[in-house]
Amino acid sequence: MARLFLSPIIVAFLLSATLAMDLTGDWRASTGENIYIRQIDNVVWYYGESTAKNENWTSVGYGTLEGNIVKLNWTDVPKGNASLMGTVAFNVTSDNELQVIDETGGWASKGVKLAKVSSGF
Repeated sequence: MARLFLSPIIVAFLLSATLAMDLTGDWRASTGENIYIRQIDNVVWYYGESTAKNENWTSVGYGTLEGNIVKLNWTDVPKGNASLMGTVAFNVTSDNELQVIDETGGWASKGVKLAKVSSGF
């Protein structure tokens, strides 16, 4: 009986810890690109573009935050010249830093970091 009582408490605690993180804001990759993130609960949306000096790509993505891992599916859109797509996973090292831990399709190299430049709304 005690297990049935503790399980919802543990689930609620873990869920609230995940939702307490707010990734919404403007981000800058360590390679110079601009990334804009909007988080609603555990759903994450993103828009990214290459630097003004090198306007090769523009991409959008959608995914989830689970614990301290963000997993996104992404695709390039016609604003840029690229036509790639794939997945990217970030480790949330803090509310102000993300690090690429896995990717497909050429999003970025593992280890690339994103730093929050400003918070959203």
